[in-house]
Amino acid sequence: MTPEPTGRLERAVRFTLLGGLLISAALLVVGLARILVAGELRPDLLHPAADALFREALEGDGGALVELGLWVLVATPGLRVAVLLVGWAVARDGRFAVVAAAVLALLVASASLGLG
Repeated sequence: MTPEPTGRLERAVRFTLLGGLLISAALLVVGLARILVAGELRPDLLHPAADALFREALEGDGGALVELGLWVLVATPGLRVAVLLVGWAVARDGRFAVVAAAVLALLVASASLGLG
C-alpha cells in the first residue's frame, strides 16, 4: 500500500523543520565554540552582504557561523510554507495552495521590507 499524499507531505514538513533546526543548532554551537576559543568578547555579527557572510563562515569565523545559524533558523518556517505550497499544488488542492502562496508572498515581502 502506498502512503497517502498527506502522509508524504507531513513527513516532508517534519524533515524540513527538523533539518532547519539541526543545521541551525550545529552552526550556532560551532560558531559559539569558535568565538569562545578565539576569546572574542563581542564578535562582529552584522555582515553587510550575504557573500561576505558565507565567505567568512567557510573560513571558520565564529561570528559569521552564529549569524548564519540565526538566518537558517529564521528561514526555516518560510521553507516549511514553501514545502506545503509545493505539496498542496502537487496534490491539486488549489485552495490550500493559494493560501500557502499568499502566506509565502507575505513572508517574502516582509523580509524584503525589513532588510531594505
